Amino acid sequence: MAFEDLLPKVGDIGRFQILQVICFAISLIFIGSHYLIENFTAFVPEHRCWVHFLDNTSDLLNVGGNLNFSSLLKLSIPLDSNGKVERCRRFFWPQGQPLGPNVTGQNLSQLEMEPCVDGWVYDQSLFTSSIVTEWDLVCDSQTLKSLPQSIFFAGILVGYLIWGYFSDRFGRKPMLPPSFLMLAVSSTGAAFAQSFPVYCCLRFLLGFSISGATLGIGILVLEWTTSQHRPLVAVMYSVFLNLGQLFIGVLSYDIQEWRKLQLVVSAPLFAFFLTTWWLPESARWLIVHKKYDDALKVLRKVAKNSGVKDKTLTVEALRSTVEMELVEAETHYTTLDLVRLPVLRTRILCMSFAGFTTNVLYYGLSLDLQNLGSNIQMLQLLLGVSVFLSRVGGLFIMNRLGRRTIAVACLLLAGLFILPSAFLPQGILRVVSAILGISCIAISIPSNTVYSVELLPTEVRNTCLGFIFLGEQIGSVLAPLVNTLRHNIPALPQIIFAIIAITTSFVVFFFLPETKNKPMPDTIQEIECRHSREEARRRDEDDPAVKISQF
Repeated sequence: MAFEDLLPKVGDIGRFQILQVICFAISLIFIGSHYLIENFTAFVPEHRCWVHFLDNTSDLLNVGGNLNFSSLLKLSIPLDSNGKVERCRRFFWPQGQPLGPNVTGQNLSQLEMEPCVDGWVYDQSLFTSSIVTEWDLVCDSQTLKSLPQSIFFAGILVGYLIWGYFSDRFGRKPMLPPSFLMLAVSSTGAAFAQSFPVYCCLRFLLGFSISGATLGIGILVLEWTTSQHRPLVAVMYSVFLNLGQLFIGVLSYDIQEWRKLQLVVSAPLFAFFLTTWWLPESARWLIVHKKYDDALKVLRKVAKNSGVKDKTLTVEALRSTVEMELVEAETHYTTLDLVRLPVLRTRILCMSFAGFTTNVLYYGLSLDLQNLGSNIQMLQLLLGVSVFLSRVGGLFIMNRLGRRTIAVACLLLAGLFILPSAFLPQGILRVVSAILGISCIAISIPSNTVYSVELLPTEVRNTCLGFIFLGEQIGSVLAPLVNTLRHNIPALPQIIFAIIAITTSFVVFFFLPETKNKPMPDTIQEIECRHSREEARRRDEDDPAVKISQF
């Protein structure tokens, strides 16, 4: 469109764009670490019931006989079907009752058992504390462990709707400072939460603010980038978020206390709040809203920062270049209007479904690393490295293949990789299968970001993206809940993930167009009229009478 022709005059990949990316690069690393931080802060260690004469020093000294700790443990805690110590039950011994000399010969199977009424003893060899050990989220309360994860993604879900609307209404830049400030306050506050409900509330606010920051950063950067360089920027954006996963994995080796880990990845966000003030507003947004005086100032500022001198950049030239867009943008659309327009509705629904699928698969697998193996830190690093390499490799794929081709291929392959892992025992094969599935999704995520931006018109882009991100976050919210189905049927979560992925690949293939090397639409009329012209041309090509007349 016209802006695609205008942007090179001020530097389409100049010093300004480079500084813009660098400005947010480090902040995205810290933001990305919060997505999977609960692999460590909500780690579930080995545990057993607290027992009076085992875990109370004075009681242990009064125990008679020549019983060692291992013998006392067998007399106190029953064994499960795998021969391991029960996590949630213990034998009932009246408090203060001494053990007799013949206690080892008693028939333990006939002893009365009780739940862990006095609490639990946790293995601290890997992590000294987590929210699980802090608030005893085990046994009857084990389902509460997934609650902060779902609440976090629910906050992102609500945030995308609200931040997306206000971003389209008031501009991209005004949304960044408040979202970054809220992000810093809520994430740091979570490290000092003294109760589980307060922690959950702060996780919701953290998710809410992350959506404002990531949405604002992503759209602002992409709208200052031409179609040719958009894949590079999108991949860099996702790569820096992915580096947060590597960052949190490395930190977990040195920081085993959950509050310290939360604080280390949160406190620096206050500094990044200050960097949001120097960024200029999106010229695309200003032009579409007929604020071309402000747009001209912004464009001249960007041209100066990029070292470009173009004296033809005037208000008259700007008006002439974007005259068609300004006329078409006079029509105002409500949210209800967006779903009434057939082409736009189809694009929103299909990309929402694709976003739902990528998120439910990505977080369903990456937040369940304990199901793959016991070395959670090594698995996190392996996940981070594989996703990093996949997204970097995805850049070369995006420059050669179409957006739709990548989306279809990655979703289909992800489903085919995940399905076998449902029937594999815990071990290297399951890890490899899961990592390959996550890697396919990791390639599709930045590609789908570019795809969504290129499918939607500028005047309602953030509002439409709000709906698409809504679908994504519904998938994120449901991902931890789908994993809880494993308690009933161990293979069920992976089967569900595989079916959804394969189904979505067919939906994208049949209902969405290709957008590679095509300019981004600025108005709704463009995509609706373009679709009508393409349909008419196809009908003419298929009509025998038209073919004969043309001949």
